[in-house]
Amino acid sequence: MKTITRKQLVDLGASKYQAELVTKSLTPLRKQGRANVYDLFAASDRCKELIENKRLKEATRNAIQSLRWAILSLAEQIQDAPFGMSGLEQLEYADKLHHRAEDLFTQTKAKAQQMKKTSAKKTSTPTAKGTRK
Repeated sequence: MKTITRKQLVDLGASKYQAELVTKSLTPLRKQGRANVYDLFAASDRCKELIENKRLKEATRNAIQSLRWAILSLAEQIQDAPFGMSGLEQLEYADKLHHRAEDLFTQTKAKAQQMKKTSAKKTSTPTAKGTRK
């Protein structure tokens, strides 16, 4: 199982506040020394929830978005070893992982473009006099 701690989130670029915000509602899987260990994909899902939360500041949402990308790339780098598989099975497994990574990248890229469009619409709305803010 792929796991992450708050310290690792900070190492990925999050502030201590953002790391706590992401992990506060998650249930720790276990303790590693004094640190709680969380499921990597649960942390990614929590980041997605926080990005969609309109009550957070734009800067915080952007930081959490980059944190989510870092988590997803970390998840892509960590692969389970296909022990006991033949060479052909290993190639099929690698191809499946490649397609899954491409799908995740496409989804993330589409979501980022959607966020850029919505933030651009908010900043370019005209005022009552017809001039831009």
